[in-house]
Amino acid sequence: MHKNTVPADVTDVVEPDFVVLGTVAVPGGAIADLAVSTDGATLVATHYGDDSVSVFDADTMAAAAVGVRGGPLFVTATERRAYVTTSAQGQDVVAVIDTDTERVIAAYPVAGTATDVAISPDGTRIFVGQAEQDRVGLAVINTFGRINTIDLGDGMGRTVDALQASSNGRLVYVATSDAESGKLLVVDVVEGRVIRDIPVASPIRDIALSHDGALAYVAMFDTHWGGSIDVIDTAINEITAKVGIGGAPMQMAVSPDGARVYIADYEHVAVLSTETTSIVDTLTVTAEPSCVAVSPDSRKLYIADHEGSVTVMSVGVDAAAHETELMTVNVTTVPELRGLQAAAV
Repeated sequence: MHKNTVPADVTDVVEPDFVVLGTVAVPGGAIADLAVSTDGATLVATHYGDDSVSVFDADTMAAAAVGVRGGPLFVTATERRAYVTTSAQGQDVVAVIDTDTERVIAAYPVAGTATDVAISPDGTRIFVGQAEQDRVGLAVINTFGRINTIDLGDGMGRTVDALQASSNGRLVYVATSDAESGKLLVVDVVEGRVIRDIPVASPIRDIALSHDGALAYVAMFDTHWGGSIDVIDTAINEITAKVGIGGAPMQMAVSPDGARVYIADYEHVAVLSTETTSIVDTLTVTAEPSCVAVSPDSRKLYIADHEGSVTVMSVGVDAAAHETELMTVNVTTVPELRGLQAAAV
């Protein structure tokens, strides 16, 4: 059984302040996706209109551009590696970038249209969503470049919207949608089959897993009702809460400490408290945010936009720590300190 939730009174919610450290503009233009490396040292951004990927030093935000073949879209990152889906005429690929040397070291072709990408926790398998004319699938690429495709069913009118790997790497959660509704598929990559599908009411924009994998957050958009988040208990594969957020959610990220989910909307970033399952704040730092990412220690939030800028925010820092962080971040602008604000209803 699931419950409907409404935004809580912000005065009753203990949330950290958000401090804007600054904004960095990069030459590549509009940013499609962001990822933070597992050690927190590197931030990676894809520029789908520029055939390039920006690799940032997460401490100073100094960036280097890495050229890729085709338009890069989705990215995930581990220590020293970034995995990027790119679309070029005649062939979609997953490009592997060494973030230390800032160069492409491998490229794996994918049948059909490559969508989202994830990596197993041990780094031995790459998972890529595939959409072909009449089928959708999940490509599993091992360290030797061998590709195995798991069939996900009829693809007519359906897309693969997003995917996430479980903490043990055995299960991959794959979001698929048609024009009216969506499904969250639970795929056992060892057995090579779908073991559960969970229907949701609207087309899916993104999915995210809590750090322990106990909860899946599914962002959806309906032309009549707007945006919403379904919370799914992965032990029983059932929806346990639904949060109406309005707007048009595009992408989201869960803080590793499990306290918050950040949802990029077309004009702000909504902050969902996982304790109260409600929207407790909205962050407006750029006119059109496209995606968000969170550092492994949950203390930095990165917000990218469609103009090619990344805003860096500290989460829950005191004044002294704020001054220290400002000294280390190479930013083009440093806005005022920003405290908690009430969420728009």
